[in-house]
Amino acid sequence: MTTALLESKELIQRYLREAPGQLSSFSFTNIFTWQEFFQFELEVINGNLCVFARHEAGTFLYLPPLGKDVSAKTIEACFERMDKVNRHKGVSRVENVHAHQLPLFLPAEEFSHYNKGYEYCYYREDLAGLTGNAYKSKRSSYNHFVKNYKFKFLPYEDSMLEDCAALYREWARGRRPAYADNAVALQMLEENAGVHQLALRHYRELGLTGRVVTVDGREAPRGSKIRAYTFGYPLNENIFCVLFETADLSFGGLGVFIFREFCRDAALTPYKFINVMDDFELRNIQRVKDSFRPAVLFPSYTVTRK
Repeated sequence: MTTALLESKELIQRYLREAPGQLSSFSFTNIFTWQEFFQFELEVINGNLCVFARHEAGTFLYLPPLGKDVSAKTIEACFERMDKVNRHKGVSRVENVHAHQLPLFLPAEEFSHYNKGYEYCYYREDLAGLTGNAYKSKRSSYNHFVKNYKFKFLPYEDSMLEDCAALYREWARGRRPAYADNAVALQMLEENAGVHQLALRHYRELGLTGRVVTVDGREAPRGSKIRAYTFGYPLNENIFCVLFETADLSFGGLGVFIFREFCRDAALTPYKFINVMDDFELRNIQRVKDSFRPAVLFPSYTVTRK
């Protein structure tokens, strides 16, 4: 599947350029990394690229049909295709729909939609500067890390893959007790290990920007000093999307430090906004993302037929 998707990269990106989006899912990188969760199938219908995602529950449309002109005929064909393979028609749906795309799904008496969540988007300069009272606690955390640890902020290299993977396993073990009563969150911890591995292995093909933080004085298992890493990709000419960030939070302020330094990095300065994706309906993640004062929340909709 990995090879097949990479071979389809230019096809997907060509259609995405015709229908750019503000949601993180409107990128080849997002589709590629989510193959740990879904098996993707591509089909051109009436001149539109349709990205179907299949898993044990059935098949759904991962994105609205991509292309300059999406007709009701294309939408109907997509639902017919899904209904043929799904045991229950309720599984047939379109995910990751922008607010401005809802008019594609008419008439209103035939389709329904609901808001499945929001993606958090910030002014990059706000995160790079952390100025004003609103960011007082963030500056304090950042300064604590800078004053108390000997560190390096470095570009990711191939040789760092295993150390980053080990850090994720260590980080996930520390999160499991907090999610003991949340089966979905526990499953995400396991499956996201594969997402990180794919990104770490294929960061060049995906055009990812990766950074790590090493800390001296307290070494991880196997002698690694990598205590945090983060990766992201350009979503469009104005928005840079942070795909993921992992940090050893036993180092006070490390999470704020790597996030701020990433936003200050020369590779990100061309972008006005930073999209950090959604909160996975987890309250602790919601609190953290809210605390950085998002400039706008992008709603993401799911569309079904009534």
